[in-house]
Amino acid sequence: MLKKLTGLALVGAIALTVPVAAFAAESQSSSTFHPLKQLLLDKAQAFGISTDGKTNKQIKEELKTANAAQNTERLNKAAAKLGISTDGKTAEQLKADIQAAVQVKLKAKASKLGVSTDGKTNKELREALKAAELTKLQARATKLGISTDGKTNKELREALKAAELTKLQAKAAAAGIATDGKTAKELRAALSAGKDANKAAALNKRAAKLGISTDGKTADQILAEVESALKAKWAEKAAK
Repeated sequence: MLKKLTGLALVGAIALTVPVAAFAAESQSSSTFHPLKQLLLDKAQAFGISTDGKTNKQIKEELKTANAAQNTERLNKAAAKLGISTDGKTAEQLKADIQAAVQVKLKAKASKLGVSTDGKTNKELREALKAAELTKLQARATKLGISTDGKTNKELREALKAAELTKLQAKAAAAGIATDGKTAKELRAALSAGKDANKAAALNKRAAKLGISTDGKTADQILAEVESALKAKWAEKAAK
């Protein structure tokens, strides 16, 4: 009888132990996955915040502080670009000042493109300006024989930039200017310098014919003396 009772007790213990153990294993497995905790860890890592030994609440507080600092830095940079003073201003005040300054710039641009600004928000103005700019870019591209089908503003600007570079390279080559590896800006500068050099050479040649010395003189000084000499020459001819 004692053996039977002992056997039943063991069976009962085993029966009770199995679900408890299974439940414990399940709980442990589920506790290793916390989507919200992982999100906090990912955000903290992005900000370079250490999470070792910290509670969720502590991590949230540090993230809040870091996010506020980042937002302030972003606002300060935007304000600096627009020439807005940041002294003693809250984030909300700065945001309002920036929005007002941006709206002034957008309205000025809209006026140039003939876009109505009545009752439009900054976002609506940007969209209207983007559409107007697209029309303008399409017109320029069409003149240059560039296809505009399905192209965005950015793609059209890049296509126009490439076409301008090709044109500048042709002009530079005709003027005997090397074009290898040069940007459009560099080519324009080289062409302008070449043009100025040709003007200077022509002016010096004219001065030499009139017996005017060019040593140590600026282009403006040489031009003034050449004009003066020519006036005197014409006056002498007129007197005869």
